[in-house]
Amino acid sequence: MAPGDDASAGSTGETYCGADGIGHSAQRKWRSNIVSNIGNFSIQYNFTSASIAVQVLGSDQPLGRPLYPAPAWGDGLALAAVFVGSMAGMLVMGRLGDVLGRSRAMQVTTALAALGALIPACAAGPPGAVYGVLCLGRFVLGVGVGGIYPLSAVHSAESSGSRSGRGSRVSWAFFWQSPGGIAPYALAMVLFAAIRPEPAAAWAPQLEFRLLFALGMLPAAVVFFASCAEEESDEFTSAALARSGQRLTVWGTLRREPAEIRRALVGTAGSWFCFDVAYYGASVFTPVILDDICLAGHKVGGVCSQSLFQTALQSAIVQAVGIPGVLLAIVLIGRMGSKRLNVYGFILLALNLVFLAVVSACDRSAHALLFVLFCSLTFLLNFGPSLGTYVLPAVCFPAHIRATCHGLSAFGGKLGAVVGTLIFPVIAGSRVGLSGVFCTQAVLCILGACISQRFLQHDTHYEEPLSTSILAGGQERVAHDAGAGGAVVGGAGGACA
Repeated sequence: MAPGDDASAGSTGETYCGADGIGHSAQRKWRSNIVSNIGNFSIQYNFTSASIAVQVLGSDQPLGRPLYPAPAWGDGLALAAVFVGSMAGMLVMGRLGDVLGRSRAMQVTTALAALGALIPACAAGPPGAVYGVLCLGRFVLGVGVGGIYPLSAVHSAESSGSRSGRGSRVSWAFFWQSPGGIAPYALAMVLFAAIRPEPAAAWAPQLEFRLLFALGMLPAAVVFFASCAEEESDEFTSAALARSGQRLTVWGTLRREPAEIRRALVGTAGSWFCFDVAYYGASVFTPVILDDICLAGHKVGGVCSQSLFQTALQSAIVQAVGIPGVLLAIVLIGRMGSKRLNVYGFILLALNLVFLAVVSACDRSAHALLFVLFCSLTFLLNFGPSLGTYVLPAVCFPAHIRATCHGLSAFGGKLGAVVGTLIFPVIAGSRVGLSGVFCTQAVLCILGACISQRFLQHDTHYEEPLSTSILAGGQERVAHDAGAGGAVVGGAGGACA
């Protein structure tokens, strides 16, 4: 059948013949779902399981003393290692996704994520050596997991059947970060309940922390092997052919793009920065509120006393509150679009934070009201910009720089996380206290709404066929997307023989 014959399979922009073609399409879609969904699951699973494992290392339970007492530099360096690693992964792996291809870059980054989960599980020796190996492992894990951010989002977007369905497909891939954040707590509760030798013995926490780290290899390994069987999308293949022979730096590539592309990058990176400053600021006051409420455990001398099992249960409950927020955002994103979801979500977050500031300043003993506001804040932190900041970079950039720009946007978000982690403890310890933290977060949310409104377009604008300027041999070539599937003219999605 000739390429011009009308035998395309639906709106995918690819042409298949008979049952074999349909079967191939179904297999490809199934594999792409694994790569995108389990990739996002792996992101939060590994981040969260590593945090729980560190708690086991430094906890007095069940031995009455820490298994490995943390050196003075231990906690700070471990946190810095994972932040720096993830920021490096977002930049480097995002760029590799545009240079080497999505699948090959995904194989590299998931291999690093698996290695980063294995290294700490093998740590041994005195506490200083254990925490040194732990920091190394968390850096490698950060690079691997950070690289999954842009690659899974872009992979999900390009596997969509049409441009109009991209936002919803990327949203469902993002949803799997929520189960990924809860699964390690469920695993930890099983381990803490099942491994309880009498009398207490050191082998129990040894086994627990090693399993918590090592099992993070599994989701990364699943994505690695699934991506080995993946083919590149027609859209990316065509974009790669159009720019063959070019090896520009990130800055050189962006300079050659239309101003609209750079403007959109300011919007995606800027709004993600504002959101993550506010999001990670929540880590400052969350322990204070949860200690006041004491969801699990009991109060001793006015302080909440909890076992490791109860701490894991409380954290799982808090994580679960956010799932309805993600689901509602997924339902609304097809109707409202990512930009409106960002703007409205930021505004609602700001209002919630202002209420928290007022209650915290006036009556810290109003535990029930604080708990309701805390739950609504957790809901809103998983609604709106949490989803919009992830989806927008996957749908608003042309194929040849999509992974790079998503990585840059995610880097902006992680930079915001570093800022929030550094500044909010200082604010909380000043005269303004927690109310000052809430007010600062509210201001940043308003700024995020303004950046989204000013620099980003509505989703329908990005659904139009993109025109991307690609310089080749000194001549400007314009590549137009063909059909609803977004395959570029001259792509690999030809006819069946």
